[in-house]
Amino acid sequence: MINTIILDIGQVLADFCWKEYLEECGYDKETRERISKATVLGEYWGEQDRGILSTHELIQLCASKDPGMKQEITKLFEDVSKLVVEYDYSEDFVKGLKANGYKVYLLSNFGTNYETLKESFRFYPYVDGGVISYEVKQIKPEPEIYQSLIKKYDIDPQEAVFLDDREDNLESAKELGFHTVKVEKFEKAVEDLRELGVKI
Repeated sequence: MINTIILDIGQVLADFCWKEYLEECGYDKETRERISKATVLGEYWGEQDRGILSTHELIQLCASKDPGMKQEITKLFEDVSKLVVEYDYSEDFVKGLKANGYKVYLLSNFGTNYETLKESFRFYPYVDGGVISYEVKQIKPEPEIYQSLIKKYDIDPQEAVFLDDREDNLESAKELGFHTVKVEKFEKAVEDLRELGVKI
């Protein structure tokens, strides 16, 4: 019987809306593509989630991919709260799980900016804890980050379900014995949880 729900944040509880942000900045298509390739779609973006590099170091690395975009790249890092927007359903979803007796934990790839962002998440007061990648210097889908969560909260994977939007992250969880639900549409994810016996 499942007694624990583990949730990713990006694309599960909140939208990562970098494309919309770049459009709001008024950049033309070519500029948006150049910024994207040097940052979000580039090789260094994920390293901020590991929590080893400072924001300044990340800006320098990303700017090295396209020096002509350094000013725009710096701006992208200035206010990450505009890149992450909580879904309307998230607070009620987590509150409902808690009301039905489940432990709810977060397992997400996030950099140090999470400390600022979490205060704006309406769902945050209702979770029981979690492991965020920068805290442990590990990132999904590395098995070590799942093991960190298991150890921290004494979780039995057979009694837990992990929700994520990425197949590689779900595969790692499965290998450790977790039930998994891929989140593409919220309504479908809820159906999949109910099929596993989760009360929502």
